[in-house]
Amino acid sequence: MKDVARRAGVDVSTVSLAINNDPRIRQETRERILVIARELGYQRNHLARGLRSGKSFTVGAVVGYQTAFWGEVLAGAQSVLAQHEYHLMLDYAPDATRQEEVQIEALKAKRVDGLIIAPSDVDPQAGINPHIDYYRALFNEQIPFVFVDRFVPGLDTDYVAADNFSAARQATRHLVRLGHRKIAYFYSPHRMSTSQRERLDGYQSVMRELGLTPIPWEAARAREHRRQEGLEAMRDLLQDKLGRSVTAVLASSDSMAMGALRALHDAGREVPDDMALMGFDGAEAGEYLEPPLTTMTLPMRAIGEQAAGLLLDRINGDKSTPYRHILLPAELVVRASCGGLKHAPRPGEG
Repeated sequence: MKDVARRAGVDVSTVSLAINNDPRIRQETRERILVIARELGYQRNHLARGLRSGKSFTVGAVVGYQTAFWGEVLAGAQSVLAQHEYHLMLDYAPDATRQEEVQIEALKAKRVDGLIIAPSDVDPQAGINPHIDYYRALFNEQIPFVFVDRFVPGLDTDYVAADNFSAARQATRHLVRLGHRKIAYFYSPHRMSTSQRERLDGYQSVMRELGLTPIPWEAARAREHRRQEGLEAMRDLLQDKLGRSVTAVLASSDSMAMGALRALHDAGREVPDDMALMGFDGAEAGEYLEPPLTTMTLPMRAIGEQAAGLLLDRINGDKSTPYRHILLPAELVVRASCGGLKHAPRPGEG
């Protein structure tokens, strides 16, 4: 840095401000300094930067096991963090069995400046998140964190998620507009995060408003993958007396819808003629199914971008400001798996 300052005819502090994009340095001065720095092969010393600031310039992410959904969310987060010269350190669980506190402690040992966390699902028996006391302890340690995709009831903190309740209402209304009255909703009771609960509630609210009977259909057996649960749930529905009257299924995830589609093909049922099918998430693979899957596409990258922005604000700003809750809209993507109108919608159903 001294060599750069000597060549540019400025002091070392001016070089430091220019390299850190300080607005007090005129643009032409900054550009001249950066040109000289490149000519001299100047490399920033990130270790020294961290020692001076007391920061590691690293953010940890704990989001369970690896899926395409989390890949997109974290890509969005990384794009924002990189603009501020922060690095993202991931801790995926190797499978669906999470050890969330172990993951977070491992990242804390790396001296991360903050955490992006997808909190565990709510305990279906107790009705609360099993880690709520641990999250509260993070507050006491003054470690900034933000929740993504879901939140923890009873704990006020920053979180960013899709507006799952409104999205499920939109999805259900789409099926009703197509003329369906017997609409089942596939979900896994053992995977009841707040986002999943909001989807179920959104579906049920529209059905009741329109005087229709909700058909919440549980995946009776927990499996490693949602596709397996969707396949078995559809097989159970088709064998049940109630299943004979169902003309449409809204699945709580695209993966579950994919399993349900396989079960319908195996049973010789035509989609959408015998059964309309709709998913939730916006998985890329849904476009390549036969028939292509209608779905509610979630703003995955935007969730990551907003979460990273909130976390950086906490790391660099006033940690006492009110917590922010950001809900982002989902987009209805219509494909062939729902087909066209069965009959004209009744008044109030459009």
